[in-house]
Amino acid sequence: MKRDFKMRLTKTDRKDLDKFTKFLALKATEVIVQSRLGEKISTPCKPHTSGPDWFNLNINEPEVVIEAKKVLNSELLLSKKFPFCVEISLKTAEGDNMVLETWCARLLPEQCDPSTTNSQSIYNRMGILLKSLVSVTRVTPAYKLSRRQGPDSYVMCYRMYMDEPLQHCLGEGYKHINVGQICTPIGTVQLSCSYRTKMTISPTQTTRDNSIMLKSDHFNTNLSPKSRRYSQCLSVDSEVLKKHKSKVFVLLEALLISSRVVLAL
Repeated sequence: MKRDFKMRLTKTDRKDLDKFTKFLALKATEVIVQSRLGEKISTPCKPHTSGPDWFNLNINEPEVVIEAKKVLNSELLLSKKFPFCVEISLKTAEGDNMVLETWCARLLPEQCDPSTTNSQSIYNRMGILLKSLVSVTRVTPAYKLSRRQGPDSYVMCYRMYMDEPLQHCLGEGYKHINVGQICTPIGTVQLSCSYRTKMTISPTQTTRDNSIMLKSDHFNTNLSPKSRRYSQCLSVDSEVLKKHKSKVFVLLEALLISSRVVLAL
């Protein structure tokens, strides 16, 4: 039955579905990456939308779109066997990396809705799904970490790939959430996220010195108390960490509780 219904789809309907889904993936990538820049974004409203303003979302991240198109390789998301993933990771000043979350956009062909034939209705629901994504990206742990990133502590990185999400990189106890899904005549488009819950970086090299020093004047005295509180990401001198990184575990999950870093030998 599903195959017969696909055959009844007009070329225009199929072309619209493919186009909408591809731009959904591109726009979702912009939303995710922009939310990890560590800055508050304020975008003025436009009385008249233009070509890049798909789904009435004005997000200007051209470099992200270029990278996403390279991964998609000019193909349509609905014709792909594997899902499209956006991976967010953390890189410390010492070069350690830790994957924080993986966002996934996939098509579930076995869950189709033959009664949904209005392409404009599907387009509108995709816009609502993206607006939900904007909200969800602000409630996962990586968002709070991104607001505290800096060149002297750690920075947020991203990469995109077409494959099953690498959830084993998220460590034990990771959580999975479904952002939302949209039923179409040829399958269900689904957005989901898997994110890390244990924010621990284990060093890989060993040294003989087990001592650790804290730099009392690490913070700039000109900063306001609020800015100083936000800066308490990694208050240990980076040079000291380089010497003693073999025994230091940087527990970033403490940021989510009391904006402190717990260092355990």
